[in-house]
Amino acid sequence: IAVHIAVAAQHEKVILIDTDPQASASTWAAARSSAEPQVVKSTTVETRTLLRGSQDRTFAVIDTAPHSVAGVDIVAGAADLLLIPCRPSVFDLAATESSVKIAKAARKPAAFVLNACAARGPEVTQAREVLQKHGYPVAPVTIGDRKAFSRAIITGEAVTEFDPDGKAAQEIIALWKWIKKQLGDKS
Repeated sequence: IAVHIAVAAQHEKVILIDTDPQASASTWAAARSSAEPQVVKSTTVETRTLLRGSQDRTFAVIDTAPHSVAGVDIVAGAADLLLIPCRPSVFDLAATESSVKIAKAARKPAAFVLNACAARGPEVTQAREVLQKHGYPVAPVTIGDRKAFSRAIITGEAVTEFDPDGKAAQEIIALWKWIKKQLGDKS
């Protein structure tokens, strides 16, 4: 989700900080023909320093590991908004507990983003009900389980570049607009 948000936010001067040990965002950036958004591989501990040194950038997306790693509290403390992606499955819902603890300890605004959602079925509604019990909002936009996401990544693109009129792109654009509102942007 981080790479897609970073590209959707490109009217800002975006830096995408890849703190995930798998370095997925960095691998994606290496496949890109565009130099934007700027993608920088970093450790969780180096994130604050990197943010201070990126003053020519107006918006940062920080991609973290999908599980708790050392230093993630530093990243959470540096963020203005924490997004917690979650698939609507029992195991993923249970795994959000550590992210919720990190968000609460950081005392930062946070929200859940349901992703890889099936087009039909009760799971999304059920997942919303479970997640809302943590006291954080669930983004009104759900991200579908769409092939366009993986196809775009393989080509070094985001879905808004790969298929700008597709459903996946529409979902990411809607999510980006919602994120901006959460950050206080009135436009």
